[in-house]
Amino acid sequence: MSEAIQRIRGRFRKGERVRHISHLDVLRYWERAIRRADLPLLYSQGFTPHPKIAFAAPLPLGFIGEREIVEVTLSERVTLADFATQLASQTAPGLDIGEVVEVGLGQPAPPVLLRWADYRADFEGVGPQEAREAVAAFLATESYPWQQEREGKKAREYDLREAVASVVLEVNEGGATIAARVRADPDLTVRPEQLVAALFPDAQVSRYTRADLVLDEPSVARRAWRLRGQYQ
Repeated sequence: MSEAIQRIRGRFRKGERVRHISHLDVLRYWERAIRRADLPLLYSQGFTPHPKIAFAAPLPLGFIGEREIVEVTLSERVTLADFATQLASQTAPGLDIGEVVEVGLGQPAPPVLLRWADYRADFEGVGPQEAREAVAAFLATESYPWQQEREGKKAREYDLREAVASVVLEVNEGGATIAARVRADPDLTVRPEQLVAALFPDAQVSRYTRADLVLDEPSVARRAWRLRGQYQ
């Protein structure tokens, strides 16, 4: 029986050409690429074995992802250089692997560690001054009660201002772009469409991009502080 020997976390890009393929298709793509690369991918036990591949968060359909996170559990140890090289040889443009690091086998899964997501939204239909005033007003308020309608489910209510760490506006010729960091933890995940709807209800968005995912990385120093109340 195979057992988990190594976990490797990779950052990958989901580009323009493939932004309309589903999350399930992305999972299948990486499973096939890892198998073609002859890497010792670990599978679960039982009647329907599943590959030990985990993502930090599914990327919404139609979004571009610049630094998505995939974690792969292996049944044999390989060097990070070999993992990256062999996997890169089996990937296609638009879904390619970037940096890779090893993580501890006992570390929580990426969705548990996820805290924030950085998004960009390119839009038009809002004047430069109107956009600046909307962003400034939102950042200046202490609370922004928001109700998110969900198809077939009860509407979710939360404080949108508390769920947004930052918003930066860049006015372009013929449109504008906002870059925002929003909550994406197990308790609350905020989609950028909600922020755009709150700030610019008349905007026409041409592209959403998830620029980064921020994890709460385990820290020996942080654990010591929590246990003892101070750093030793």
